[in-house]
Amino acid sequence: MDDEVVQRVFQEGGRDYFQQQPSTSTSSSSSILQSLPLHVSFDHGYYLLVKSIQELREKKEGLVTVGIGGPSGSGKTSLAEKVASVIGCTVIPMENYRGGADEGTDLDSIDFDALIRNLEDLTEGKDTKIPVFDFHQKKRVGSKAIKSAMSGVVIVDGTYALHAKLRSLLDIRVAVVGGVHFSLLSKVRYDIGDSCSLDYLIDSIFPLFRKHIEPDLHHAQIRINNSFVSSFREAIYKLKCRSESPDGQSTFFLKDEAQTDNFIEMYLRPPSANEEARINDWIKVRQSGIRYYLSLGDQRIVDKNFIIRPKAEFEVGRMTLGGLLALGYNVVVSYKRASTSVNIGSLSLSLETIDTLGETFLVLRGTDRKTVGAEALRMGITGQWLTKSYLEMILERKGVPRLNTPPLVSATSVSHNQEKDIAAPKPIRTTPNLVSQLEDLAQPWTRSPTKSKMEPVLPTWHFASSDRSHGGSVATGSSAFRDTMKLAPMPDSYDLDRGLLLAVQGIQFLLENKSVPVIVGIGGPSGSGKTSLAHKMANIVGCEVVSLESYFRPEQVKDFKYDDFNSLDLPLLSKEWKHCFQNHWKQ
Repeated sequence: MDDEVVQRVFQEGGRDYFQQQPSTSTSSSSSILQSLPLHVSFDHGYYLLVKSIQELREKKEGLVTVGIGGPSGSGKTSLAEKVASVIGCTVIPMENYRGGADEGTDLDSIDFDALIRNLEDLTEGKDTKIPVFDFHQKKRVGSKAIKSAMSGVVIVDGTYALHAKLRSLLDIRVAVVGGVHFSLLSKVRYDIGDSCSLDYLIDSIFPLFRKHIEPDLHHAQIRINNSFVSSFREAIYKLKCRSESPDGQSTFFLKDEAQTDNFIEMYLRPPSANEEARINDWIKVRQSGIRYYLSLGDQRIVDKNFIIRPKAEFEVGRMTLGGLLALGYNVVVSYKRASTSVNIGSLSLSLETIDTLGETFLVLRGTDRKTVGAEALRMGITGQWLTKSYLEMILERKGVPRLNTPPLVSATSVSHNQEKDIAAPKPIRTTPNLVSQLEDLAQPWTRSPTKSKMEPVLPTWHFASSDRSHGGSVATGSSAFRDTMKLAPMPDSYDLDRGLLLAVQGIQFLLENKSVPVIVGIGGPSGSGKTSLAHKMANIVGCEVVSLESYFRPEQVKDFKYDDFNSLDLPLLSKEWKHCFQNHWKQ
């Protein structure tokens, strides 16, 4: 099935097709393949793209060009990086083709002429130089050389990578929607309520999307609907202490490679918020020069001395911040963070000064928990470790900001022109028999989910006592409850990212309320991903993984009875676990 889809990717809609058509047809949907699915998952689309690139390299001579477009936060840059790491290609970010310091997602700010010249040079076998844009100096600061002979495959990554000016130069066109882009729309709709239409909210926080971005996405051959919200698969592990605790670390920051950055970090409270400080409901916006980065809530995990943060931040335009403020969000906390950092192998060591606190902190970051801990010991950094965020420290010192937000946007305040439905670009043409198998096409695939209220990012764990005689009258602090308590089952199923976070939070919940070791069982059929999940959880909470495969009886394995429950040496497993628990209780 996938091989057939890959073949259709470049049967009709590639660069050669556009070159054979009259210039007036480049904006027509006639180039869109008739038999492709409406959209696929991120992992499936990633596989299809790599497969398509490989087969196209075998079928044609010269450069293979790929365009990956989509709104901010959809995951297009992550896709480009993953593909480049597999096939070793060149990625050209469109953000380097800014013409100035204005809105980065503004179509007029992109120097398409320079990008087209670079792509034409590479396709003709010529070396070229692409610009490099510095977002702190707000201007181009130089260029980067790309040799055509070494490129082989070039990926153009950007919001307007599928624009009509570029489509004739692209062999494969990929659109990525969803991700945090959808999550922000859903959250805003939940915070605002049903007083505004989805079109109005889109125009408020992503004002360029429907007019300049969405139409181009329908010219993609591979359409990806990314369900990613925030992921602990590639989490960042941090150890933080006050800078006066360690000695002799300042010499690290006198090196030539030390990098200095200045940030403004703002926290926006929803219009519907009450007086309580529910920071998980707030939106964080970080300004770095002319770039703005947004994340939803405080999704970090604290385990022992480690602060563990997911990959949950994405870049937005300045108009997104203005749109949120216009909808009634209020900046309740704002502070400046000056950071000087150096890289130590795969780790980063930073000195961060928070103006509101008047203090400087030393932070060690990395993507592997054990490596971060070992480096801290090697450098002689012993704490005292701080696990509170800068926001929590500020709130403790200043108190919770009182509610002072504009009133909700009412339905009557929206003009008729803003409220009316605007026809979206038509979806891809499909064969009649395929249309009947697809979901309802009334809602464009490029839009946010149609639910009027956003489901919680994660539900809350609750305890349930396994001893029914106690009912609900046993206090959670009593030893009787600790001996019998269990986590109440979750009502729904979740994707890997949400399930991973839920599992880690459940472990922490039990560790805080139970005095005995916590045992986690991960079951499922072969190939479902349980072993990968187990090792990702172990990396986060710093525990060991015991594989039941180690307890197969040799005589059963010899007869290929892997799926037979009786093939497991359960008495040996029970004996070793009891021995482990006894050692733990003695300690």
